[in-house]
Amino acid sequence: MSQRPVAYQEVNALLRQVQVGNLLVRQLQTICGNNGLSRGGVKADLRNRIVNLIQSAYNTNDAALFYKLKEEIEAVAAGKSIPQPNSLPAPPHPPSYHATSAMPPWQHHPAQRPSQPPYPGRPNQASTSSGTHPNSLVFKSSPFYEPITLLGKVHECDAMAHHRNTVSVPIRLSDHPDLEKCVSGKEYRVMLFCADSLSGPQDVCFPHSSELKVNGGEIKANLRGLKKKPGSTRPVDITDSLRLRATYVNNVEFTYALTNKKFYLAIMLCKIAKAEDLVARIRNGKRILKATVVRDLINKSNDPDIETTAQVMSLKCPLSYMRLSLPCRGVGCNHVRCFDATSYLQLQEQGPQWVCPICNGPAPFDQLAVDEYVLDILSKTPRDLEQVTIGLNGEWKLPESPRVAPRRSTASFDLVDDLEMSSTNSVGVSKSSVTPSRSIAPSLGTPSMSDTRESPAIPSRPAGGTSSKRPAPAVIDLTLSSDDEDSAPPAPKRQQLSFNGVQNPRFNGYYP
Repeated sequence: MSQRPVAYQEVNALLRQVQVGNLLVRQLQTICGNNGLSRGGVKADLRNRIVNLIQSAYNTNDAALFYKLKEEIEAVAAGKSIPQPNSLPAPPHPPSYHATSAMPPWQHHPAQRPSQPPYPGRPNQASTSSGTHPNSLVFKSSPFYEPITLLGKVHECDAMAHHRNTVSVPIRLSDHPDLEKCVSGKEYRVMLFCADSLSGPQDVCFPHSSELKVNGGEIKANLRGLKKKPGSTRPVDITDSLRLRATYVNNVEFTYALTNKKFYLAIMLCKIAKAEDLVARIRNGKRILKATVVRDLINKSNDPDIETTAQVMSLKCPLSYMRLSLPCRGVGCNHVRCFDATSYLQLQEQGPQWVCPICNGPAPFDQLAVDEYVLDILSKTPRDLEQVTIGLNGEWKLPESPRVAPRRSTASFDLVDDLEMSSTNSVGVSKSSVTPSRSIAPSLGTPSMSDTRESPAIPSRPAGGTSSKRPAPAVIDLTLSSDDEDSAPPAPKRQQLSFNGVQNPRFNGYYP
């Protein structure tokens, strides 16, 4: 019965399970003993032996050995027992994982394996040329892309402390039939990866001084990521610069300099996912129940060691400052405030960090959950509301509207408002009384000549002449005789007043 060929994503998953999984030392020893490897050494040594054996099975396209290892690793991880092989124990100090066992010798020695056609898209690794490395480069997983096929070999970039170096990688459609997927659809892309190590899942990391060209054209891409933020660099999408024709040889040139360590370059066919698709996965994924949030708020308020008060929670995303659409947060976050799923994913797509923008805690994609408590608030409040108040018992309410003070009427500077006809003397002649604000009026400006030539008695119209208010009528007592009028005191001479220190002239300097 023929085994199905080994897929690259299966190799990645199995290597990640060995290197990052929670396998115990005795479980690793069981796997090593079952495959003729040494059981001695620390946990890291046991892992390295198993990893090397998996890589050897993949490089030689030994599907039988690979799926046997996969079966054993999954069984041991699930706590099941695996049958022991009927073979001699391994020597106490073998030189490497190429120990003898009941298997054919070429399964552990790739160079001795009979020649066979390689898996499509994967050249035979038995004979590697200078500057290349076996297919053992594994990168940390990302929800935005999934490696499908390694195109060619992993290229080793030697350290160049004082000089420049260029690594050229030819790509031809006829050598990699999987590239047809890029022609038929946009969800498959050719991406260039780089790392500075081979042990364990790696972050994408390019040399500090490097540039990339495809078919002679420079690729404008950020090869450095965010400053002092490892893991924030994205692989470079070179699909649009490739000429995917059957016989055309595309030339990928990677130039770098001023490096004190080796780097490893790989070109892979990846299946990509858009931010909109990932948002849909979050919406249909994990949930933080409303009852759970309320219970946590009550527990915090009842804790004697924690002094809590009502809190004001913003309904805006801290990244986009827009109202939340799909509120989410990491399952390990202890705060109630959420960020918007779309804004968060768009930010991670540009520079992946997977850090909560509120508490700076880890918030990877597989730990994002929709907060039903905040989602309920959003569904019951108007879209223009920016914040709510959350009580100690978990109940929320709208913020109180601030009291608006009554608006005071605008003061008029018209002289008619200042001048009031308010009193009548005992003989019936009305007098003008000036309000306290009258003393301020002269300081507003120097009066014109037409204003200064008016009668010293009570003016019949305001000095400004622009007010729409009617002046108060003069009150005259008709019961008095003309003799009584002569005894009335004369009106004060207002012509002797001065405005701004300048005496008011009358009739061109002549006084009657």
